[in-house]
Amino acid sequence: MAAVESGEEEFLTTARELLAEAADQVDVVLAAEAAHARVLHSVLDDWLTAGGGDAVRIRLLCAHNTRHWDLVQRQLAGERPSEVRVARMPLLAALIVDGRAALVSADSASGRRASAIRDPGVIETLQTLFDGIWQNAVVVSERIDLGDRARREMVRMILEWLRLGVTDEVAARQLSVSVRTYRRYVADIMTLLGAHSRFQAGVRAAELGLLAVTPAHRVPQPRR
Repeated sequence: MAAVESGEEEFLTTARELLAEAADQVDVVLAAEAAHARVLHSVLDDWLTAGGGDAVRIRLLCAHNTRHWDLVQRQLAGERPSEVRVARMPLLAALIVDGRAALVSADSASGRRASAIRDPGVIETLQTLFDGIWQNAVVVSERIDLGDRARREMVRMILEWLRLGVTDEVAARQLSVSVRTYRRYVADIMTLLGAHSRFQAGVRAAELGLLAVTPAHRVPQPRR
């Protein structure tokens, strides 16, 4: 395991060198807003645009607040789209190539640290961790578009009420619509999220960052 200088240029150079070696599979973690996450996104995008991933399986694992939709949508539109999933993860930027080499960057109390890794034992551990998170992560097939600002606010309000277990009757009264109309809203939201139940819609919304962490005193409380 070799330390990589914390500067963006050194990290970018190392990432390019590893991607140039890729033959079968590239696993990427973009779970931080740190500089290295942005650099990794940039070098990956350049590599894909140049056709570097044409014969390589690419799995992109993101945290809900670090999804790079331009990259995602270009890949989904390609002949061999990358696989993209979202999960809650520690702040981390990582690149694993063919299960034999990796570049990892993480923020710590002493600052940002990056390491280029080729030790088989360490790589195996990283790959196992990635596969475990990947298995339980939310599949992203397209960007979730909630519409204009007014609709986004309404959708988030409904999602919060679903999470809180507010009855349809109470929620419909708050929106000044019929229960039937409210239930149609809920059905549309479930379809948008690709959910088969209200519970699954809540889970998926939380994973995709559509539900902000709201202090208890600020949670929208409908009139009863």
